[in-house]
Amino acid sequence: MRPAQPNQSLIDGLACLQVLASHAEPVGSRELGRMLGLEPTRVNRLLKTLAYVGLAQQDAHRKYLPGPGIHVLAAQSLRGSGLIRRALGPLESLFDLGHQVAMGVLWGDQVCYLYHSSPGESPGAGLGREPLYPAAASGLGQALLARLDDEAVRELYDGSTGRHPVAPSRHPVDTDALSRTLATVRDSGYALVKTLEPAGYRTLAVALDGGDAAAIGVAGLFPDEDVPGMLARLEVVRDEIDSADGEAGPAVRR
Repeated sequence: MRPAQPNQSLIDGLACLQVLASHAEPVGSRELGRMLGLEPTRVNRLLKTLAYVGLAQQDAHRKYLPGPGIHVLAAQSLRGSGLIRRALGPLESLFDLGHQVAMGVLWGDQVCYLYHSSPGESPGAGLGREPLYPAAASGLGQALLARLDDEAVRELYDGSTGRHPVAPSRHPVDTDALSRTLATVRDSGYALVKTLEPAGYRTLAVALDGGDAAAIGVAGLFPDEDVPGMLARLEVVRDEIDSADGEAGPAVRR
C-alpha cells in the first residue's frame, strides 16, 4: 500500500542500491542516472551517502560497486528470516529427481532466486547466483503472482498506483491472458510453465504456505505423466519448509 507521503529520497537511494547489487560491473553516477532516469547530481549525492554508510564503495576509477554493508545486511536478513536454514535440507531431498531445484521470491514483476541448483552441483553452488527473471514467464513467478488478486497483478504490470517503486515493471505482459493463467494456477494449486530458454525445459512450482512469500520448484525435461509424482514431492518439501524451526543455535566462535 502506498503511504500518504512516501520518502522519494529513500526510494531513489534503494533503487541505486538495487542496481549496484545486481550489476556485474562497477557503475558511474552518470551511467546509473541514465539507467534510473534520475539527475546525475542527485545520483551522485545518493551514492556518496550509500558509500558513507558502507553500502557502496568506489573502485580505482571512481565507479561504484556494492560495499561490505551489503553482505552484512544479507547475512543478517538470512539469519533473521530463517528461510534458507529451513529450506536447504528439504530442497536437497529433491536432487534425486535429476532436475534443477529452485526457491525464489517476488520482486516487482520479477523473481529473485534465493536458491537455484542444477543436477551434479554441490548444494552450496545454488545460493544466490541467478539473475532476476520475468515473473510471468516463471513457474515460481506464476505461483507467487497467483497469491495476488487480479487488481494487484494488473496494477503491477500496468504501472498504476500499485507499481513497485524500486523494481518497476520492465516486461510488457498481456494482463488478460496472465489473469486467465493465474486463475488456473489458483484452482490447481501449482504452476506448470515452459521456460523462455530454447532447451524446452518446463518448471513445476508451488508457493509456500507460511509467511515467507516464497515459492519452490523443479525445472527440466519431464513428461506429463511425471507431473503428479513430482507435485506430490514438492508439496511434501513445501510442508517441511513451512513447519521447520528456523532458529539458529549459537555458533562456536574462534
